[in-house]
Amino acid sequence: MAQQPIKAKLNYKPKSSIEVFYSGGAVSLSKNGLLACACQDDIKIVDTLSGAVVNTLSGDSEGVSALAFSPSGKHLFSGSRSLQQKWWDVEQGTCLRSWKGHRAPVLHMAVDGSGGLLATASADKSAKVWDIEGGFCTHSFSGHSGVVLQVLFQAKQLTLVTSGDDADVRVWDLVSKSCVAVLKGHYSAVTSLSLAPDGWSLISGGRDKVVHLWDLRKNTKLVTIPVYEAVEGAVVIPSDKGFPGTATEVPSQAPGKRPVFFATGGESGRVKIWSSATAQCVYEHLGLGTTAGGNYTAVAMLPGHAGLMAATADCNLLFLQPKADGSALDLTKQLIGNNDEVTDMRFLGPPAAPTHIAVSSNSETIRVFSLADMSCSASLAGHTDTVLALDAAPLADGARAGAGGLQTVLASGGKDNQVRVWECGMGRCLGVGEGHVAAVSAVAFTRRSAKHLVSAGADKLLKVWNMASALETLAASPIEGSEAPMAKLKATAATSAHDKDINAIAVAPNDSLICTASQDRTAKIWRLPDLVLVNTLRGHKRGVWAAQFSPADQAVATASGDKTLRLWALADGTCLKTFEGHTASVLRLSFVSAGTQLLSSGADGLVKLWNVRSTECLNTFDGHEDKVWAMTVGGFQEGLVATGGGDARVQIWEDCTLQDKAEAAEEEEATLLKQQRLSNALQDKDFTAAAQLAFELKQPGRLLAVVNMACQAGPTKAHHILTHLVGQLSEEELKLCLEYLRDWNTNSRHCAVAQAMLQAILVKHRPQVRGR
Repeated sequence: MAQQPIKAKLNYKPKSSIEVFYSGGAVSLSKNGLLACACQDDIKIVDTLSGAVVNTLSGDSEGVSALAFSPSGKHLFSGSRSLQQKWWDVEQGTCLRSWKGHRAPVLHMAVDGSGGLLATASADKSAKVWDIEGGFCTHSFSGHSGVVLQVLFQAKQLTLVTSGDDADVRVWDLVSKSCVAVLKGHYSAVTSLSLAPDGWSLISGGRDKVVHLWDLRKNTKLVTIPVYEAVEGAVVIPSDKGFPGTATEVPSQAPGKRPVFFATGGESGRVKIWSSATAQCVYEHLGLGTTAGGNYTAVAMLPGHAGLMAATADCNLLFLQPKADGSALDLTKQLIGNNDEVTDMRFLGPPAAPTHIAVSSNSETIRVFSLADMSCSASLAGHTDTVLALDAAPLADGARAGAGGLQTVLASGGKDNQVRVWECGMGRCLGVGEGHVAAVSAVAFTRRSAKHLVSAGADKLLKVWNMASALETLAASPIEGSEAPMAKLKATAATSAHDKDINAIAVAPNDSLICTASQDRTAKIWRLPDLVLVNTLRGHKRGVWAAQFSPADQAVATASGDKTLRLWALADGTCLKTFEGHTASVLRLSFVSAGTQLLSSGADGLVKLWNVRSTECLNTFDGHEDKVWAMTVGGFQEGLVATGGGDARVQIWEDCTLQDKAEAAEEEEATLLKQQRLSNALQDKDFTAAAQLAFELKQPGRLLAVVNMACQAGPTKAHHILTHLVGQLSEEELKLCLEYLRDWNTNSRHCAVAQAMLQAILVKHRPQVRGR
């Protein structure tokens, strides 16, 4: 099969992104699958199916403290630390009403089943009920001796249930506007309230590590279930939806004695399902052993009782759904609300069509995202400090059986001074390399095969590791869930390479050379595998942040803090070309189009595309608000680019050069056709059609010719023609016409024509109407 010719690239367009949408705190799930998340002082509306942010509701410079969707999901209610409460139209993204109703921030909200009443719980020790359409307060309840944490409507008796940090649960009658019961039993803050499907059984969970089941008919306690952890979220689970553990008991038919199943989440970072009949845990989801910092802050039911959503303290949202046989809960999706500062990334999967991307951020966990829906499919935990560098390599055919479908191994280096090798499909660590005495800031596999791994870092050491033991571990454990011991990587060569920290490593396409980039303002060429120094590249005025070998020429490119890129000859180390255009440090670079072009990213938040031969900047892409620390290229003929940086945003770009050319050709063809039709209309003296085409082509000269021809027919006929012509103009065309008249009126040869046209416009269009 003949290899397709490489075509130069001219443009990349955004394809998808992972952005910060949840900073912790309030979160609400609608029945139509939309998720509202507090993101500092803004509210992000997220589609749970695609994981994309579909809308942003701008805040008032204070953090969002409470959120609640209406039953229809079309409206959203919010409260902020500024004491403002807002009513939003979700589809339009507009605020319908804003008011202040409490003396302290609102901490929780609930909307009744009819969608007509809103209840708010506040830190001012009160709870209030609001008429949504009328915009006034219908009830104000004070009685708690502390902060009110939860509110819940109970429709059977038109009551409102509240709980607070005074350990009390109170029941308020909405008819008599009084407290009808105080449910005592907790000894700490009550953080969760949930009603059973019958509407009479209430569960309350608190930080005293117990859950109480209450009968709201008699306002009495039925049972106390010790859950052995501080509860932050609890929700009743229906017994007929296939949740694990709910089918193991036969429910009693006696009224009020049917077992109530509920799920809890808290400080242990595990979702547990409990039965009130036995006061025992009937199922425990072990959580993500690969997730760092994951105690749960909220648990909610998915629409249609399809599963559970749990929010974690590190701003992750986990979606758990029961298996078909009801034996367990499966983690079907994980949305990362805040990646923090991105330090590096690599595409995973087949090189021509990557399916996933590995991202390291200001965390000890590496996250693997699916490019299909940008959800987190795996978390790789093992490092004990921030991960700084990543590299990926495709596996040989014989080793792909144990790669979990991704056919890729990943290497990482971090501030814990370790080098680790991962199998991403199953999230296994295959091997650990120890020997660095400071942070490992650069790792790179050999290109032809992943037989060796090169690492360097802040200790100024350059090391070569043998990958044989790690690949043997991969082949020995092809079954998911099997526990295999991690291999100890052996260093086959090491040397002190630079005078200051080493920032990057590049391996030549034929695996014969490597290039190291350092803060000492030099880049060095070394021979593999014995690490003999070949050449030193001097010329940058600041530290060198990145390097890469040309795939076509005997050259290497470097990026530096002096805002430039340089291309060096490998033969003698001379600087061949200098690329200038960035306004801050250049942090990453990559060759594309078979070495004829360069992509670079910098601290100015920009990504630039360069022509290597002419050093011309062909295009600039702006998709970040902070430094772009990470960039990786993949896909067929480098058709995909991913960038990430200090704004915690991961942006996926795709090559749209051919698409742009096709659109330009279609537009040119349409323009030629319109020009021919315009000439025909002028020939036929069809002034209306000619004027319309002149407007579409934005050709004021041809429009002037149309008006001149109309004026030559005589004053009376010209007025008739012009009024008919301007009467057919749309709003935008009329505005454009007035701009043309302004220019014509400055020329004495055309001022008479301009005045005649203006008169026709004033006859057909009333000025006061145009000014609205």
